[in-house]
Amino acid sequence: MNTQTQIEIKSFEANPPPPQFAEVVFNLPLKEAFTYTIPPELLGKVRVGMRVLVPFGRRKITGYVVHLPDKWDKPIVLKSIADLPDTGPVVNEEVLVLTKWLAGYYQSSWGEAIRCALPAGLDNKSRDVGYQLIKSVRLASPLPGEKEIERLLKRSPKQKEVFAIVRQKEISVPELQTRIPKSQAALRSLKEKQLVEVFTKKKVREAFVPEDAMTRPFGESLTFTPEQQKIFKQLNLAIEAGKYESFLLHGVTGSGKTEIYIRCIQRVLEMGKTAIMMVPEISLTPQTVERFRQRFGDRVAILHSGLSQTERYLEWKKIHDGKVSIAVGARSAVFAPFKNLGIVVIDEEHDGSYKQDSNPRYHARDTAVMRARSLNAIVIMGSATPSLESTQNTRLGKYQYLSLESRVGERMLPLVSLVDMKEERKKHKNFAMLSGTLRSAIRDRLSRKEQVFLFLNRRGTARFVFCPDCGYVLECAHCSVTLTFHGKEGHLLCHYCNFRARMPGHCVECHGEVIRFSGFGTQKLEEEVKKLFPDARVTRLDRDTTRGRDSFAAMHRNMKAGNIDILIGTQMITKGHDFPNVTLVGVVHADLSLNIPDFRSCERSFQLLTHVAGRAGRGQVPGKVIIQTNNPDHYMFAFVREHDVNAFHEKELKLRQQLNYPPFTRLVAIEVISENESLGQSTAQKLGRALNQQAISGVEILGPSKAALYQIQNKFRWHLILRSQNMQALQGLLVNCRELNDLKSASGGKLKIAIDVDPFNLL
Repeated sequence: MNTQTQIEIKSFEANPPPPQFAEVVFNLPLKEAFTYTIPPELLGKVRVGMRVLVPFGRRKITGYVVHLPDKWDKPIVLKSIADLPDTGPVVNEEVLVLTKWLAGYYQSSWGEAIRCALPAGLDNKSRDVGYQLIKSVRLASPLPGEKEIERLLKRSPKQKEVFAIVRQKEISVPELQTRIPKSQAALRSLKEKQLVEVFTKKKVREAFVPEDAMTRPFGESLTFTPEQQKIFKQLNLAIEAGKYESFLLHGVTGSGKTEIYIRCIQRVLEMGKTAIMMVPEISLTPQTVERFRQRFGDRVAILHSGLSQTERYLEWKKIHDGKVSIAVGARSAVFAPFKNLGIVVIDEEHDGSYKQDSNPRYHARDTAVMRARSLNAIVIMGSATPSLESTQNTRLGKYQYLSLESRVGERMLPLVSLVDMKEERKKHKNFAMLSGTLRSAIRDRLSRKEQVFLFLNRRGTARFVFCPDCGYVLECAHCSVTLTFHGKEGHLLCHYCNFRARMPGHCVECHGEVIRFSGFGTQKLEEEVKKLFPDARVTRLDRDTTRGRDSFAAMHRNMKAGNIDILIGTQMITKGHDFPNVTLVGVVHADLSLNIPDFRSCERSFQLLTHVAGRAGRGQVPGKVIIQTNNPDHYMFAFVREHDVNAFHEKELKLRQQLNYPPFTRLVAIEVISENESLGQSTAQKLGRALNQQAISGVEILGPSKAALYQIQNKFRWHLILRSQNMQALQGLLVNCRELNDLKSASGGKLKIAIDVDPFNLL
């Protein structure tokens, strides 16, 4: 009796009743989870990590299940889950843990963090991106008797033929029309006679992956240099140890960092684990993808914004279903739903595109480090110009420092020279965009059938348009910035809100007849280059010319085929390209990024110039770089000329320490945005007072003050900056400041308060 009782108790414990409640979070700025009951028809089907459709106020929206509690003790009547959009979880347990950390650190809601871990389209606005809607035919219910069916169909052979097929099985309309051409009329008649039903059926979209994709041999590896071999040996020891370690791989341009990444990923795959390869969006070129496909074949999924929503979903699903073992992608690839992750590689780790500029404002590099730490995976961060934050982390022992000091094939780094444009105008009376030195160098390269890069970090024809009589400058009607003239289209454009206006024939202020241009952009540079070198094949690469999906890939094909002589571009041409026939790089107006009012402007300028210089001389012919500047005595240029990253870091770190800026302190930026200028100002001032009243030791509060870009899209912006050496102190102040949440809710939607932890852009 006792034995039987014990067996019955064990059996009961092994099969407990399914949970009746679910805690759900939403892609909304609401930090708490909401509890719903699970209806009888869904009991046992709801799991943690699933999407659910639930009533929320007067509407139904999609949420994410984060917990299944056993009971509910509060005296509140709960609403019930309405539907399950999927048959299984879309977020695994490991990504749930990661997004919970991300939400806490970056001051967002958990639901917002989960949403950014999923492919575009899987939200409450577009719930069907993962499905294919197929119109199908089945027998009507109930059917009339056999004799009645025969009498209906007696005079129509085609109806009889269609009905015979449907009687055998449910069939899609496209398949039916393939088997019986011109069957639409017969199908309509059968439907009117209530013999068949036509309905729309959801079918889960599936991406095609060959069955042998995971077992095919890897492509051939390139031969390592002794320097590469030494570094790979050290990384391989860490991979085989199976413990978390972070490495900063500092390698000059063309030193073979990518081959080290690929060989490390291959080693991880051989151990039965998976890998994430992250690149900046601008570097996610066909060249990068092609290299991974050549080595790893169909084991690779690609994640980036150039894909359609459906394509992104299918690539994500390949990862989710375990059909691939490598994800190559931009910022969001850090959330790739892999199991048994062994390595995360972050190429160009210094790049600003890894920091998201909308909520949640996470940094993919730091998020990757947290994910790898929890999984005992390794992280490799690579760059020719590491960020000062990562450099400081190597000095503190958080990252291990690795260095590649030579280019593959013993190729020389390019010779860098400066041209003083003040002297060019004063002595040579040259007011054009290109100096005589750069023109001569271009002419020489073209005569030798070599290719040229010209870099200018500004789009358009002219920076701004002004009246010389009264000084009036044409500004955007919605933003506190000047309009840029685009000569080819003949209009003025705001590069912040995309506002367009016709070029006026006279001054709108004093009605003066003459409108003059000041400054220049890539479009103006293109026009000048074509006049100077009419026989050269010139291509421009910027946001205005790369709107088509294939435009970036087309440029690569044409450069590789030698169909482009001179490539003009913005930041898009500074990294991710390896064209051996490019022997000259010209930088037009190198001071542009130096003049931005941000403490990182010098670091960013150094990185930009070093990377664009690195495009030259990657083949057999030595490269040359000509930098045009109005300020050649600036200390930054000396380090660019000598390719001396370490010396630049030494000087810049000393300056940062003196000024009490990161990486020696931590920052949190609070932005108040409102269409009502006075409401925004008063709210920022109230918030500043509240934070100062609750401020704790070691936390400095700067502001409130107008943002550098004060008005964008008819909205006014105010900034407060919190600074401390202790991030926990900053986070604590944000959590304890009740006024922060009170001001958000009291605004009635008339203003927005955004929090940016570890901000990358302070404009």
